[in-house]
Amino acid sequence: LRFGSYQPSMMLARLVRKRGVPARASSGFFRPARTSMRLMSAGRGFFAPKWKRAPSLFGANLPLARGGGGGAASWLLVQRVAAAKVFFSTEPPSEKKCDVTGDMVQPGSDHMHFRDSKHDHPLNIQKTWQNPTQNHVWSDAEIEERMKEFPQHKPVTISDKIMHFIVKDVLYHGFNRLTGFDRTNPTARSCEWRLIILESVAGCPGMVAAGMRHFRSLRTLKRDHGWIHTLLEEAENERMHLLVCITMFKTGIVTRSVVILGQYFIVAFLMLTYVINPKALHRFVGYLEECATQTYADLIKSVNTPGTHLHKDWKHLKAPQIAKNYWRMKEDAMWVDVLRNLFADETNHRDVNHTFANMQNDDPNPYVKKHLADAAKAWRK
Repeated sequence: LRFGSYQPSMMLARLVRKRGVPARASSGFFRPARTSMRLMSAGRGFFAPKWKRAPSLFGANLPLARGGGGGAASWLLVQRVAAAKVFFSTEPPSEKKCDVTGDMVQPGSDHMHFRDSKHDHPLNIQKTWQNPTQNHVWSDAEIEERMKEFPQHKPVTISDKIMHFIVKDVLYHGFNRLTGFDRTNPTARSCEWRLIILESVAGCPGMVAAGMRHFRSLRTLKRDHGWIHTLLEEAENERMHLLVCITMFKTGIVTRSVVILGQYFIVAFLMLTYVINPKALHRFVGYLEECATQTYADLIKSVNTPGTHLHKDWKHLKAPQIAKNYWRMKEDAMWVDVLRNLFADETNHRDVNHTFANMQNDDPNPYVKKHLADAAKAWRK
């Protein structure tokens, strides 16, 4: 038997309670055998001596009494249920169209289960995704212009000299020795490990600075003057760099462990630095991006130079789809084209952070117009 929108087990439970018999029903699931035995004793308080099977209301066989008052009482309850607002029909209900899938489904159900649907299993559907935040789309002319020169900031203040020493003397040269990175002819393995570690670290400063400025704005009840958006864009851009790299290269347990430990250390260092001297953090990131731009320039040069390790291992690699979507690259783009876009992004981060390091905390962000222009260009497409 089929039912409408009412739950027959709950309706039956209400009727039984009126007669003083505790019926058990939960979440629309009716237990016919146990409840029917209680129905038999509704009239006289005792069970009938003999039993026989008869079709029940709910598609199961309920035991009905052949003698005694329990049988009469149970049939009385059955009649009351039939008279209640539960709609019984021997004809199959008419189907309706699902609002989501467009398939025909039974009344009372909003969606069809994927096993009964003509559509593919949800886990078998290919995942396609495009970053909702718009990064600057670099043209070949812009990239070539930025590759002509590599400006280096000369430290002036004490904090500048400290950050310069930490980045250029300790981190850069120390990391080169640790990974076996040779600027003149690096191996593919040393570059893969280097890019994943560096991009996982580079995504931290922007998020830390944006979070600190966000809480400062809430705490002081003052505007931020547009810094937060630029810092968040930088953090998201560096995260996308990491996603592009891990799409191309495998990450083992050692790499993942270094990323986790490095994040614990760098986030604590960045937060402490930003609390004490925000300009010092931006100068630190500026020097870090100078090293990143130099690294990517060396990789591009090595890939395009015949006879090098990277020319042999990377020259034939095609750009991953995630990179094509993010930088709006051509379908025939190669991995070296992705490196060129990575290089251009790092030059932008270098300029932004050195600019922020020279500004006061309440100065208006000069890069707001650039963000609006990038967004307008993306919307027109």
